[in-house]
Amino acid sequence: MKKQLNRYKFEKISNMMAKEFGKIAKGDEDAYTMLFIPMEGNMLKLNRENPDRNGRRAIEAIHVCLLLIDGYLTDTEYDLNGYRTPENEALVNGLLMSFDPFTNDEIREAVAGQWDLNSPSDLRSYFREPVMCLLRIEKSIELWTEEGGANGYFNYLEQTIGATVPRDKQMNFSVLLK
Repeated sequence: MKKQLNRYKFEKISNMMAKEFGKIAKGDEDAYTMLFIPMEGNMLKLNRENPDRNGRRAIEAIHVCLLLIDGYLTDTEYDLNGYRTPENEALVNGLLMSFDPFTNDEIREAVAGQWDLNSPSDLRSYFREPVMCLLRIEKSIELWTEEGGANGYFNYLEQTIGATVPRDKQMNFSVLLK
């Protein structure tokens, strides 16, 4: 049976995961570039496709991803029906395709000999960096939304990495190996 989720838990999942996994300090982002590139690149492609996939929808997508990861780690299936919407679903998928072996079969194959996806400790270790990256992206979205409005974050991405992100529908990923 799926566990019911209230709005408070949905909104607070970032704080809970930050306490459990830690955060990337401002200025230390370069160490995580291999994860940021596919995460942000996939979201930028999806925003290009539909500008209604804005910063608010991206934060919702991050929260859904964090709850899915929490579910993997705690063997809990959350009822996300009220939180996965047509407006954020593509962003959820784009983010998950960038790092999640339970969503992306290519990732599952690549990590098969490295990580035991049935082991709670391996899962926790595997998802540590993606969680930290998602949390850092959320802070960046908040900053750029405040600075530039609903699409401020995506305008920032377009200016900084836009030239390196192909105008295609391919969802890219990065594999975390031991």
